[in-house]
Amino acid sequence: MSENAKAEPWIPGEHEDDDAKCPVGLVQQAWIESSMLWFVDQFGKDVVMRDIVPPTRDFLPDPYFGKDHEVADLFFGKMWQRFEPQVRQVLLSLDKAQGEQGHRKNGARAVGHYQVKDGVPFVWLDPRLASDLIYLVAVMAHELCHVRLIGEGRVDPDRKDQERLTDLLTVFFGFGIFTTNVALEFEEADRRWKAHPIGYLDEYRLNAARDNGVRCLGYLDEPEFGYAMACYAWLRGETYPVWAKHLDPGPRLYLKQGLDHLSAEARPGEFPTTRQGRVSIRIVSGDPLASLPLCLRVPRRDTG
Repeated sequence: MSENAKAEPWIPGEHEDDDAKCPVGLVQQAWIESSMLWFVDQFGKDVVMRDIVPPTRDFLPDPYFGKDHEVADLFFGKMWQRFEPQVRQVLLSLDKAQGEQGHRKNGARAVGHYQVKDGVPFVWLDPRLASDLIYLVAVMAHELCHVRLIGEGRVDPDRKDQERLTDLLTVFFGFGIFTTNVALEFEEADRRWKAHPIGYLDEYRLNAARDNGVRCLGYLDEPEFGYAMACYAWLRGETYPVWAKHLDPGPRLYLKQGLDHLSAEARPGEFPTTRQGRVSIRIVSGDPLASLPLCLRVPRRDTG
């Protein structure tokens, strides 16, 4: 999307009844709202009040040639300054062979990975990410959120919703435009459905790409990301965020619906499900959030 992209205007509060419905289910809504408030407690309200990070030359390096040193400069420069990790050091690797050897899960090829080695946070990035700055920033944001959550001991790495919480934190830190913009178009070709990316991020998304007809889209779906962006705007006191022009049409619609819902159901800066006596949520073994679909399944070729 260009820097001069325009969003369809809307006025939250002036809507049909259906438009005021939350774009996600009650469990997801309560989880998103309570998690955003937990982020405020953990990282401070000033973080969410910073300018959102735009997918433009205002933030992205220009010129940029995808060299290893440029990737490292971005990670330890603008990205590091934005996230302000409270750890002494983080190791960064762009070794392709290392990714091929150790970063596969359930047949999926990882494009980013976080772990702790000898007590030091370690981030691996697929060097092929360097060719797409938008994709690269999204993955960097996800991994740096791991550093802030797991590396700083804020959450247990075995927590059931840990990956989803990491995706949500990218929104809180202002990188939601990058991690939200993923959309797929389907067309039938040669008796097989094929996925074609529309938005900034392609079908590999944040963590993987499968070669067996399944395309992994990440840990939050479009309605969840759209509502998370609405909660982000609501915390900032924005009812018509000008940055919405940078979102793809699908997430932008969910953002609109989310703001309509919040305008109808909550007071400024508060959330509907977190009011006393409404809804409480806790993450336990077997929590339904852990089993939500994370992949878009594409029918395989009929070999019969």
